[in-house]
Amino acid sequence: MSNCLCHADDCLLCEAHLHEGLSDAQACEIQGLLSRRTAEIQEIIFRQGETSDWLYVVRAGQLKLSVTGADGREQIMRIAVAGQLIGYDTIDDLHHPYTATALTAARLCGIRHRDMLRVLEENLEVSRRMVQLLNLELVQARALIHILGQKSSAEKIALFLLSLVPEHGHDGPQVDVPLPLSRQEMADMLGLTVETVSRQMAELKRERIIEAPRGHIRILNRPGLNIYTGMSPLNSKRPGSRTAG
Repeated sequence: MSNCLCHADDCLLCEAHLHEGLSDAQACEIQGLLSRRTAEIQEIIFRQGETSDWLYVVRAGQLKLSVTGADGREQIMRIAVAGQLIGYDTIDDLHHPYTATALTAARLCGIRHRDMLRVLEENLEVSRRMVQLLNLELVQARALIHILGQKSSAEKIALFLLSLVPEHGHDGPQVDVPLPLSRQEMADMLGLTVETVSRQMAELKRERIIEAPRGHIRILNRPGLNIYTGMSPLNSKRPGSRTAG
């Protein structure tokens, strides 16, 4: 991140890798449009149905993206981690289709939709990179549908755990990530029973694939966890990677 133009090493330009191909002047102009935000645990970034004005990239932490049905029941759609975009799906809409809640202390960088659209119109390289990011989000959504519809319980849990690893800077065989969800929330999200989730997690711990201290998951053997996904080594780095699907 230290090579980012305009010393913008803590903003959307670098977190979302949008700075490539920009001049110093262009990077500085875009940086002036950015807003940085911090969130405490359980703080709501935006609610389902609220007016939508902002696109965010997660800089650190985890966000729960969930929808609430007519019966008041919450369904977790996915967990957003560092390097991922939220709010992009409302650029052509007026209201958020889901609620974003901080599961951990989080840092975000945001830009208003109208400013982002102007940046895209004026900067071809930023537009190209944004298309790549949105395509990745689409692939991830398709992967989640596939996980819920066709994968075994062991594969679902392994893929979910890998999805918690941030996009960049965690390429080693071991990684420690927050997991502030209950077993019930994991079960509801993955379409499993609590008993199945507990059993599969216990198996991963017995095999020394993971450790599960309270509120965290420590992946001890990422190649071993990849095997549980049922995906090829090229496709199993994380659910919805560019090589997946």
